[in-house]
Amino acid sequence: MRPRITLVNYLLLSLPIWALALVAGKLTHTSLPYNVWALLWAAPMGLYLAARWIYFLVTLIWAILIEIVKAVRKRIARPD
Repeated sequence: MRPRITLVNYLLLSLPIWALALVAGKLTHTSLPYNVWALLWAAPMGLYLAARWIYFLVTLIWAILIEIVKAVRKRIARPD
């Protein structure tokens, strides 16, 4: 079984980046480090969640198509 990325683990992994952005923001007196941190934090999680949704939709569509093909084959094999 492969390890899964959970939201809690992802947040814990992103804490060092947040701390670095906090220190850099205090040193430079600008919000740019916060914006960079937000982008670095949100982009991978957004891509991960988008990939999971795409996988779910493709799997759902595939299952529906399989059921349609089964029904059509059964109907063709035994016409009423």
